[in-house]
Amino acid sequence: NLAEAKEDLEQEQKVLGEDSAFLKNLEEMCGEGRKNFDERKNARLSEIQAVSETIQILQQDEARDAMSGTYNSFLQVASGRNSAVRREAAEALRAQARKSKNPAFSVLATSVELDSFTKVKKAIDDMISMLKQQQADEVKKN
Repeated sequence: NLAEAKEDLEQEQKVLGEDSAFLKNLEEMCGEGRKNFDERKNARLSEIQAVSETIQILQQDEARDAMSGTYNSFLQVASGRNSAVRREAAEALRAQARKSKNPAFSVLATSVELDSFTKVKKAIDDMISMLKQQQADEVKKN
């Protein structure tokens, strides 16, 4: 019985040593994880602050006026490049509409001419909404 108790003690001491080594390793990993989390959290907070400041700057009247001029000139340049292609596509669709006597081609031609600008405006509006939502979500988290 004494021999069994000594054998059990040796096994338990071996398990205790392994568990102690595991605990030490786990504490090191948790410490490293905590440090990495704090670094990421601080980086996100500084990004949120930068985005908030940028949004405030962009929402000022002077910035809107400046961006409005830039936006309009950008659209004019983009429109100039794409308008010829769009006109050709629309004319081909209208010719097909006349040839086949199918009004759906005429509707599609009109949509080709008008669709580009609508998509750009929607994309910009969606982006602004998304940024405002992200800002609100981040404010709620912190």
